[in-house]
Amino acid sequence: MAEVGISVPPRYTEAMEDERDRALAAIVANVPGAIYQCALDPDWTMAVISDEIERISGYPAADFIGSARRTYGSIIHPADRGEVDRAVRDATSADRPFALEYRIVRADGKTAWVLERGRQVDGAGGACLHGVIFDVTERKELRAQRARIIAAQDETRRQIGRDLHDGAQQRLMTVALTLRSIKGKLAGDPEAASARADEAIAELAGATAELRELARGIHPPVLTEHGLPTAVGALAARAPLPVDVDSTLAERLPPAVEIAAYYVVSESLTNIARHARATRARVRLSRSGETLVVQVADDGVGGADPGGGSGLRGLRDRIDALDGSIAVSSTAGQGTAVEVRIPLAPQ
Repeated sequence: MAEVGISVPPRYTEAMEDERDRALAAIVANVPGAIYQCALDPDWTMAVISDEIERISGYPAADFIGSARRTYGSIIHPADRGEVDRAVRDATSADRPFALEYRIVRADGKTAWVLERGRQVDGAGGACLHGVIFDVTERKELRAQRARIIAAQDETRRQIGRDLHDGAQQRLMTVALTLRSIKGKLAGDPEAASARADEAIAELAGATAELRELARGIHPPVLTEHGLPTAVGALAARAPLPVDVDSTLAERLPPAVEIAAYYVVSESLTNIARHARATRARVRLSRSGETLVVQVADDGVGGADPGGGSGLRGLRDRIDALDGSIAVSSTAGQGTAVEVRIPLAPQ
């Protein structure tokens, strides 16, 4: 039987190839990472890299092709570059895929975290790397945020334990000893027993006051019973400097929002008392649509670091958990202003 040949017109073959290329380009464009092919050289010279690299690094893909304007290796964080190089070399020498997380320095100077997955591929032109680079900055920051929250909770528990042991617990032990002494004096020396009873009553009142103060730090009853404006007014009354409170809130807010706002004011007033050298502070509570706005300002020395301090980090974590935002303005000599916005409904 004669063989039957099939002839495909060249233009039809080209059309099929064009269609395949368009389909591949569409797939690549929808991958949430930068797909690449690069040389196994010290600079990871890119032969191909998708446009997603611009969103991740801030640099256009064309900059990296053939190291036209910069090498990919040049944007790897200096502290991580040696480890990245070792991890990739170890994986390729063992002919296995690799997955590693490291930092890059973006075009705007900020640090971002990436996850790179890749493998060595041997082709006609020699060995190269095929892989994909994902931006995992948000995930890394969320993990760090959770770690800080857990650490803060642990520290709070330790502090409560210390306060109980050193304060109310010691007072209650003193009351117990005093009551034993009273019992022994009741028959023979009623006057001394009465005096000792007065001491026990005073100690018990002190222990009660300490426990009430401790409970206020954990969750202030005035907030639960009377709402945010009253609770903030109580904070202002206890502050060591005059605090003006202005509230236009007319109704109760969701409990999680009230708690977060309360601690924003509490932490801010504590920072003012400790660091601002201020003579006066102001607190304003208001609504902007479906958002609570909390503003705390002072007339102190200013110059606070908006990104520093465990107190501000704790506030940021608490506000971030509610999809809120926090802005700090602190010009030297002009005081410090904190503005927090918290959505009243989940986003």
